[in-house]
Amino acid sequence: MKILVIYYSQSGQLKQVLDNFLKPIVSQGEHKVWTYKIEPVEDFPFPWSPSRFIDVFPEAVTETPCKLKEFPEELMQKYDLIVLGWQAWYLSPSIPISSFLQSEAFKKLVYGTKVVSINASRNMWFKAHKSVRKYLQEAQAQHIGHLAFFDKENNLLSVVSIMHWAYTAKKERKWGVFPKPGVSDEDIASASRFGEIFLDKYKQGKLEELQSSFVENKGVIIYPHIMSMEHKGKRMFKIWTKFVLKKGEARNPNRYFRLQLFKYYLLVMLYVFSPIVMAIFYITCPFFFKRINRHIKEYQQV
Repeated sequence: MKILVIYYSQSGQLKQVLDNFLKPIVSQGEHKVWTYKIEPVEDFPFPWSPSRFIDVFPEAVTETPCKLKEFPEELMQKYDLIVLGWQAWYLSPSIPISSFLQSEAFKKLVYGTKVVSINASRNMWFKAHKSVRKYLQEAQAQHIGHLAFFDKENNLLSVVSIMHWAYTAKKERKWGVFPKPGVSDEDIASASRFGEIFLDKYKQGKLEELQSSFVENKGVIIYPHIMSMEHKGKRMFKIWTKFVLKKGEARNPNRYFRLQLFKYYLLVMLYVFSPIVMAIFYITCPFFFKRINRHIKEYQQV
């Protein structure tokens, strides 16, 4: 089996997940794996500065492509499996990932090819997954499985943790008090279990059952209240994006003030309104059980 792994990661966390997923497959010694890290012409900084971090917001939401380095010609071949590793920025695929998903190289690579997508994000990955799925469908890929690795700590605490990591590049407990940011070490290690599931289904010739096996083994865990908050957040992000883009494109100082307004809006929504929204969700969710269950099933599928 010929496998191509394509990913973009700043911290290296996603690469750890991918490596563990592939470990049981590679250990067989009969499958060949190529790995390609997507490279923007002008890469995004890590650690981030606060101003640069907020500045990518509109382009992430609109999935505006950035310039990427040319995909290597020697990797442009037919594969039995492509593993796509991605993460979410502002409830959308990261800019390098969305840029690659819109490229001609991507469309040629995945056409008629089996694809497993794997994301490693904070906890809101639902709408980003929907975008990734759309690009794969448009390119006529065979999307046979997806896995979601995310930070399972309390939502409000994990915001502080992830920003500490983003601004310092240190994956550590802030002040020794807040949770360790990102996907837990245990969940990263567990990726190998899903590689074993893939290998088992591949050997049995039952890859059509792969996604249901991923779900049964908790490869796509969904917290309904987080899903509900993301749906509302995505609508507001689109409104804010239009507001900011009226003052220019990326790195334009004219839009700095509007981006600062958005930043403070986001903080107020997270720490003042999101607990209220969560409480209302759990009070009213019995009345919307069918709709919630329908959304859960949607995000569990490829």
